[in-house]
Amino acid sequence: MIDEIDSNERLKSIFGKVGKEYRYDTVQAEFMAFTEVKVRWQRSYGWIDFKISDYLMDAPDRALEGLARSLFKRLSGGEGEYSTELLEWITAPDFSRSKSHIYMSRCPQYLNTVQGKSKNLQDSYDRLVGAGLIPYDPSVILTWEMEGSQKMGHCSVLMRVVAVSERLDSDDVPDYVLDYCLYHELCHIVVGYNPDGNMHEDEYYGYEDRFPTKSEAVGWLRTRCAYA
Repeated sequence: MIDEIDSNERLKSIFGKVGKEYRYDTVQAEFMAFTEVKVRWQRSYGWIDFKISDYLMDAPDRALEGLARSLFKRLSGGEGEYSTELLEWITAPDFSRSKSHIYMSRCPQYLNTVQGKSKNLQDSYDRLVGAGLIPYDPSVILTWEMEGSQKMGHCSVLMRVVAVSERLDSDDVPDYVLDYCLYHELCHIVVGYNPDGNMHEDEYYGYEDRFPTKSEAVGWLRTRCAYA
């Protein structure tokens, strides 16, 4: 079991060392239980305080140092791309395998089941695989989520979790609409983690446009004030 105090001291030491190179006299850093993998900070002249996602608590020193350097570089006006060491660690299969259950526990809107009242997400996934639209991936977690917005799905690429709104769990919803909404989110996982926003946008839409009845599905959703 990871000792939280020791982990925070390690984090503070790593960030403090890098911070001195950027002329920060006081650097605070601690792990926080965020739902997503993210970082927050507050700063003033010569002082900065970081809150780092606790999903990174067991990251190796080189990955945390890479994160620190990228953040300080960004704060100094540079591009601050994430280090290879960090990206390799958070995109490795072991990361999602060991963290996804924590992520799911922090998302109370996720129902943690593929079987709905009328439809089964596994059936939808199998249709997509059978049509050759996506490769079979046993690491992907599918779940229904409580109806909460007009958006019909959500995805965590790092955790390899795809959630679909229970609004689509109805006999009145055509299978091609459910399949499109699921596919829309799965395309993000197929393309892979993108820490820089729209860098892989063209590749993503190239995959999504392969869905044969995309326009019909989008039209159906629009008449119900919903979207994928």
